Amino acid sequence: MVPAHGILSPELWFGLLHNLVPSEHAAQREPHAHLSPLLILDAVAVHRSYKVRFNSVSSYSDARKSSSDGPDSRDNFESTGPLANVRFSVFGLGSRAYPHFCAFARAVDTLLEELGGERILRMGEGDELCGQEESFRTWAKKVFKAACDVFCVGDDVNIEKANNSLISNDRSWKRSKFRLTYVAEAPELTQGTKMGSFRRNLQSPKSSRLTIFLRLHTNGHQELQYLPGDHLGVFPGNHEDLVNALIDRLEDAPPANQLVKVELLEERNTALGGWPPGETIYHLSNRVPPCTIFQAFKYYLDITTPPTPLLLQQFALLATSDKEKKRLQVLSKEYEEWKWSKNPTIVEVLEEFPSVQMPSTLLLTQLPLLQPRYYSISSSPEMYPGEVHLTVAVVSYRTRDGEGPIHHGVCSSWLNRIQTDEVVPCFVRGAPGFHLPQDPQVPCILIGPGTGIAPFRSFWQQRLFEIQHKGLKPCPMVLVFGCRQSKIDHIYKEETLFAKTQGVFRELYTAYSREPDKPKKYVQDVLQEQLAQTVFKALKEQGGHIYVCGDVTMAGDVLKTVQRIVRQQGQLSVEEAGAFISKLRDDSRYHEDIFGVTLRTYEVTNRLRSESIAFIEESKKDTDE
Repeated sequence: MVPAHGILSPELWFGLLHNLVPSEHAAQREPHAHLSPLLILDAVAVHRSYKVRFNSVSSYSDARKSSSDGPDSRDNFESTGPLANVRFSVFGLGSRAYPHFCAFARAVDTLLEELGGERILRMGEGDELCGQEESFRTWAKKVFKAACDVFCVGDDVNIEKANNSLISNDRSWKRSKFRLTYVAEAPELTQGTKMGSFRRNLQSPKSSRLTIFLRLHTNGHQELQYLPGDHLGVFPGNHEDLVNALIDRLEDAPPANQLVKVELLEERNTALGGWPPGETIYHLSNRVPPCTIFQAFKYYLDITTPPTPLLLQQFALLATSDKEKKRLQVLSKEYEEWKWSKNPTIVEVLEEFPSVQMPSTLLLTQLPLLQPRYYSISSSPEMYPGEVHLTVAVVSYRTRDGEGPIHHGVCSSWLNRIQTDEVVPCFVRGAPGFHLPQDPQVPCILIGPGTGIAPFRSFWQQRLFEIQHKGLKPCPMVLVFGCRQSKIDHIYKEETLFAKTQGVFRELYTAYSREPDKPKKYVQDVLQEQLAQTVFKALKEQGGHIYVCGDVTMAGDVLKTVQRIVRQQGQLSVEEAGAFISKLRDDSRYHEDIFGVTLRTYEVTNRLRSESIAFIEESKKDTDE
């Protein structure tokens, strides 16, 4: 069982868990649905307990502490809870770029204990920024041994063989297991998503950055219906130059226009052995559909993420140079620093190690799949029926402290390259926790610097449509926008000014962080200095809502500022202000749409990695002691 942000040991029983732990927007769900009769009375208490842990507005350092940092407090007494016969261990996946690291997994870990389960091993955590795979393998070995001890099966189990299974599976690559075959035709996978597009740059030509506006046409497809605040998931394409460079490095590249498929050798183990001599059976590997090798690398496989340690070990086996072989083996063990300092693509790795003889089937079966990217929709479906608008920051940066090659964001750069009427594979992902309130009379404060303004464009268009065509008189909203300079990147300025004249906005505030001859100002500064009373009155007396959209660093600063405003304006203690914020979340009145990658990608990631490494080293010392 794999929850959204936590992995539970698959060897143990967790059948009841899914129905007990609420989602991030759990206030909208029925807390009693599908619960065992034994647990119905405690469902609301469980809900509150989870929300308090997850919605805490503690500092970053506090948020890193695990619910299982200390020794298991249940070792010395017998449980009487409904899960008293359950043994468990939890491993959480997360990123310390976010303020609530592994929050869901920690809540699961604590909840299982509260319901009477016995923790056989303290919770493990994997940080995306620092050694996540190695952390998981270390935890998995320990939890397997602990489970063997608890269930008294250690004498019958080969621990070393079990540990080795962590780095191999039925799909792991061997030259003899996979083959590439030609096919005559392939299915059309993008029917229903072909959309015409229009694109323009929103920033000044003098800007060193690029933010683009895209208009996509849905062609009437019902699957692309959405509400203001929802997201569009886009399946991008890798850059053609990178794809061609990778194909050039293959030892057995098929012709460019040849449709191919990967087949997997079926291994048969019976009492009489395997298949009869001379007989082999291959099955289609459905990981990548039949297509050309160019299409596979462009649309289906992630060729920009640094290869994993296991993939580097495979590369080492294929290297003909002893020097390169040894270097690749070292990198697979000293992986993290190399990965984050160079952040190399597959092509850059193969250029650094030219003796690696690369078969097509290795990359087709072992590279990660290219994942969709999500963008806040920037249009109202009622004002622009049949259209989806996007506001996209085109990402590019240099690796190696600014001295390395330029890397481009996969999806943002692809959206900046596509031609009119090119296919854009996409889907709508609802964001019910980021919709406008049902009551249009409650005040809304919108906070979004840069492309964080994207969903708010759908908000003001929706309100404008309701005013102009439905005769509604909604409560005017307040918009707090942030950018660098008024003449460089104040996007949608004219639209917001017009919306204000129509009664959509009561006030518009802008924080400029690089305005000539003026001090730096950020959106949280505007909240504190100009909107403190407005914020408190809206939240305390008027049942208002706050919406925050942007990168995780900004969102954390805004949250701290709102808590400070509540504390100062309401003359509350820190704990009371924190409880007030938690209540806002419980009532679905504090909304966040947060993304982790920013235009300061290297700067932010490097800082957070340093903090994460320091925390891991500190944890190791605590464990040793």
